[in-house]
Amino acid sequence: MNRSDSIARKKAELQSRGVRIPPELVDELVTKYNAPALKSGRIVLCLESPRKDGGLISVFIVNGKRGAKSPLHMVRTKSGKYEIWVDDKKYTDITLIPRPRFYDRLTGNNTPMSKVAVIVGPGHMRSVVNQICTYHQVGKPCKFCAVQHWWEASLEKAMSQIAETVEAGVKEGVVEHVSLTTATTNSRGRGLDDVVDTARLIQSKVKLPLMAEFEPLSDSSLLESLLQEGRKAGITTVSCNIECFDENIRPEVMPLKGRIPVATYIEAWKKCIDIFGKNQVFTVVVVGIGEDDRSIMNGIEMAASSGVMTFLVPHSPAIGAVYEDMEPPSADRMLSLYERAVSIYQRYGLDILTSSAGCVRGGGFSAIKDVARFGV
Repeated sequence: MNRSDSIARKKAELQSRGVRIPPELVDELVTKYNAPALKSGRIVLCLESPRKDGGLISVFIVNGKRGAKSPLHMVRTKSGKYEIWVDDKKYTDITLIPRPRFYDRLTGNNTPMSKVAVIVGPGHMRSVVNQICTYHQVGKPCKFCAVQHWWEASLEKAMSQIAETVEAGVKEGVVEHVSLTTATTNSRGRGLDDVVDTARLIQSKVKLPLMAEFEPLSDSSLLESLLQEGRKAGITTVSCNIECFDENIRPEVMPLKGRIPVATYIEAWKKCIDIFGKNQVFTVVVVGIGEDDRSIMNGIEMAASSGVMTFLVPHSPAIGAVYEDMEPPSADRMLSLYERAVSIYQRYGLDILTSSAGCVRGGGFSAIKDVARFGV
C-alpha cells in the first residue's frame, strides 16, 4: 500500500484537517448515529481495515473552528452511505457507528446517559470522572486543554452514574472496554482516587478491562496504594500523562502542570510498570503545541527505556481551549513521528498493539497503532 492512500495517512489527514459537516446532515447524524457531541464539534468516524479480519478503525475528530473551512467534507450518497470528499472528489468511504440505545436512557437521578459516558470507537467507552479542573478554576489551565468542553457532558456526574451507564452499554453489547480519565482535583489523589473508586463501582456491576489516566502524585506511597487498589478494582492499563516532553515550553504551555518535574513522572511510571506490567503503561504526548521534534523523540526514548510507551496524539484545537486558534500539526509530521516512535518501541521490545483497555486499545485518538499494524 503506498503512502498516499494508506489507512494511517487517511486517519492522519482527517485528524489534521477536520471534517466539514453539511448542516442538512446534522440532525440525522445526531439522532441515528454515535454523534452526541456533533454540535460542539466532535464526531467518531470509522474506516475499513485493509485486512479482511481487521474490523473497523475508529477516527475521533475534534473539528474546533477549522471544521467549517476544511477541504474534507462529508457526503451522503443516494444509496444512504456516507463518504468523505476533498472538494469535488471522493476521498474515502466511512462507516458510522449506530446510535447506542443507552444514549436515550436516564440514570437513576434522571441524567441522560449520553452526558455521562460516550462511545469513542467500536466497543470503546470513555468517561471523564471529574470534568471540572482545578487548573482551570485558578485561571492557569494547560493551554491545549478543553476538558470542561470535552463533549456535551454533565460536569458534575457522579461515580454511580458512570457505573450505571457502563453497565447499560455492556448489557446492550456495545461496550467491551472503558477509559476513565480525570481533570486535576484538589484531593490528595489529584483525581486518581475518584477514578479508582469509579472502577470499583463498575466492577461491582460488570466485569471488563478498564484504563485509568492520571497525573503523578507528589505522595509516592499514596500513588502506589491507589495503583494497587486500581489493579484490584479491574484497571488493567494505565496512562500517566506528561503531555509534553519539551522543557523549553512546558512551563509556558502548562503553567501549573508543567511544574511537575519529569523525575516525578519517571518514578510514577516505574511504579506503574511494577504493578501493571509490560505493554500496559503509557504516557500521552500532545503534538503541535510548539514543541521541538527532537524533544519528542528524546522523550519517547527516555520513556521506552523505562518500559513506557508514548501515545502520540495530534493537537486538535478545541473550542474553549486557550489554543483554540492554533494550527494543528500536519499529517506528514504526525506520520513521521509515529513511524519513528514505533521503531523505538520495537527496539525496546514493546508492543503498542497489545494494550488491553482504553484509548490505546481503541486507537481512535491517534494513528500510531495503525502505523504499527499497517505501516505508513
